[in-house]
Amino acid sequence: MIKVIAKRELLDQVSSPKFIFLFLVSALLLVFSLYTGSAAYVSARDELHATDQLSRREIENRANYQELAQFGVKVGRAPSPLSAVAAGVSSALGRSARVTPGQQPDIAPPPLADQPVVAVLGELDLSVVIRVFLSLFVLLLTYDTIAGEKETGTLKAVLANPVPRTRLLLGKALGLFGTFFAATAIPAVLGLLVMQLGFHIELSGAEWMRLLCIGAVAGLYLLALFSMGLFVSTATTRSSVAFLVLLLLLVSFTEIIPKASPMLARQFRPVPAYAELQSERDRLQRENQQANFKAMSAAFSLMQAPVNSEAEANARQLKIDSIVSRARDSLSRDLREQQTRLDESYRNRQDAMTGLALAIARLSPAAAMSHAVEVMAGTDFDLHRRWRGELIGYRSALEDWFKAKGVEFGGGARFAIRINQTTSTRNGASQTLRIGGPSSDDAKLDLSTMPAFKPQAEPLSAAMSRAAPDMMILGLWSVAMLMLAFWKFLKYDVR
Repeated sequence: MIKVIAKRELLDQVSSPKFIFLFLVSALLLVFSLYTGSAAYVSARDELHATDQLSRREIENRANYQELAQFGVKVGRAPSPLSAVAAGVSSALGRSARVTPGQQPDIAPPPLADQPVVAVLGELDLSVVIRVFLSLFVLLLTYDTIAGEKETGTLKAVLANPVPRTRLLLGKALGLFGTFFAATAIPAVLGLLVMQLGFHIELSGAEWMRLLCIGAVAGLYLLALFSMGLFVSTATTRSSVAFLVLLLLLVSFTEIIPKASPMLARQFRPVPAYAELQSERDRLQRENQQANFKAMSAAFSLMQAPVNSEAEANARQLKIDSIVSRARDSLSRDLREQQTRLDESYRNRQDAMTGLALAIARLSPAAAMSHAVEVMAGTDFDLHRRWRGELIGYRSALEDWFKAKGVEFGGGARFAIRINQTTSTRNGASQTLRIGGPSSDDAKLDLSTMPAFKPQAEPLSAAMSRAAPDMMILGLWSVAMLMLAFWKFLKYDVR
């Protein structure tokens, strides 16, 4: 009986103008979103290749290791192939950064900085299509499932036959979901063909698994909306009222709750402005420079007494070098530790606020779906933390490599003091003071052992564990709404 009811509902929907409209618009949106997403991914991939070539030329043109350490190394951020499906925060992050020993990574402005109209109007990707447009189509299919048939008298005629209400509702639900699947499956396949054949985006086995998980998340979300539509349709007696209620819920889920969650989280977990962080870093830098100046003054005080021999000048030179070197190393280490603690405290407060905002946003199934899709695509807000962590890790590797090459660097001023005995006079040896770089020319650059920037992709298991809470929420929404819909329909008054 359930099969008969589902088939009848499916045929009725497929033969209606509503289905044709749904199919055409779904095809346009799904194919267009995957087309634009694929084009954006290819552009980011080409930009990464150009950045790598430019960085290599810059490195090879440096005169010595000291100059290379001073200007740093430019690295690019590899885009995720699944950013063609869900852009997430990819366009809000810089695609390249300059990594300099002893300094914080300098991340380039994001692509949206050059395209303010996109930042204002937003991007169209598959996640947006599912969250907004396909959600609306689900409501158009379900709002009059029960309430509409009551208004036309069809429901009363059907229930006059010995048809259990639970089977009737389940059959109608399966028929409607089958209609929606038929209208969106073919356009989705066409969009994937555009990715594969039109832009030659190759996906690995793990990425295909991620794509399947994205499809499962989207299915759970749409099922939750179907269940909610059935419940509202059984809880009301007029289809117009059901549609208005569902439209209000959709707006709340897609716009109000997600946008209100950061504001509420900021009230309970306030985070200082980034300008305050930068101001505190500048203060630490000034204090470090002042301490370096005092150390230099102490070294200069040793220059007051004249020297009478080359051995005496060399001994004093060693003493001055020791004072300056110890002071510089100690102060640089202290500055690094202070800045690390400051940055860690700021990131911890940011993470606490972000976690609370996500917890509040999960009251909306649309926000839960978006987060899970972006996690599986590798483009969620955690991408910023991973990107910065990779840059800091690469900076440490560069520092070790430069130290092995004899390069000295730190957070404060860099000094090398040399006292050279140049001429002999009747009054003794004269002396000169030089402040600057090394006293001898650097050796020719050997880049064969230079560490390469190799970011590690998040394992599939880790991504699935982070997306699991959102998928669980969507599953609970579906079950709860279905149970409420069946409970309400069992007591539904068809008169």
